[in-house]
Amino acid sequence: MQTNANVEAAIRRNMAKLSRSEVAVAQWILANQRKVVTMSMGQVATECGVSDTSVLRLCRRVGMQGFTDLKFCLVADQAREASAQDSMSERSLPEGAGIAASLFDECIKGLKQTLDNMQDSLDQATDVIDGASEILVVGVGTSIPTALAAQEQLFLRGLKCRVQTDPYLQRMEVALLKPPAAVLAISHSGASIDTVEVLGQARDLGLSTICVTGMPGSPLTRNADVTLAALSREIRNEPVAGRVVQVALVSALARAYAERRKSEAFEAEQAAFQSVIGKTL
Repeated sequence: MQTNANVEAAIRRNMAKLSRSEVAVAQWILANQRKVVTMSMGQVATECGVSDTSVLRLCRRVGMQGFTDLKFCLVADQAREASAQDSMSERSLPEGAGIAASLFDECIKGLKQTLDNMQDSLDQATDVIDGASEILVVGVGTSIPTALAAQEQLFLRGLKCRVQTDPYLQRMEVALLKPPAAVLAISHSGASIDTVEVLGQARDLGLSTICVTGMPGSPLTRNADVTLAALSREIRNEPVAGRVVQVALVSALARAYAERRKSEAFEAEQAAFQSVIGKTL
């Protein structure tokens, strides 16, 4: 049994290779990790609306011998997490600092997990934006701050880049784009209907497509030429850690482009800086 395995990392790393039924099981397990260890394989299958075979296949796809192996690994993961939390509590931090420490720890874990699973996706995304005549960044709801950050980071490097957060105008803007333009779509869940449909529209028009999502294998990824996985586990409903990881990821994309086009990016950054230097005290 692989008791040293990190189940969440293994699932996210293999998400893009899974079938629809396996993705359903994977996403349910990620959302119910503590509950899974007390359940049978049949109970998990019922919760997910799939067969027992789909659950077993998911376990093997992510490197486990079977469902029991997966449960043992989950228990080990939870024990390590509890140990880390105990160590943190021993610092006797003030209440507010303790809350901040917990949140910051989730952000750090997300950044590390994202880096560990990145492989060559950032290089592929850099290829796309480097070859694009212009870039449209789209996102709705809680993804809007990341979309704005992405547009700012890219346009400051000299790229022709704009952002649109209105679902109706997104469709209009995509309809007016011509290859080799590119669309960068951002959705933590990867299941926002408007974002999924807009990226699908872009792909149908022959535009290059990139997505940033916390869920590899989600519907959004099926419309993306390149998927940038911003992995994080939220401890509350506010996607703080996810947003931190997403912003760091799109900033890394902009920096990777700047390293590839050093002269052009440097000139653009200097011109932008000089344009506002008079606004500082």
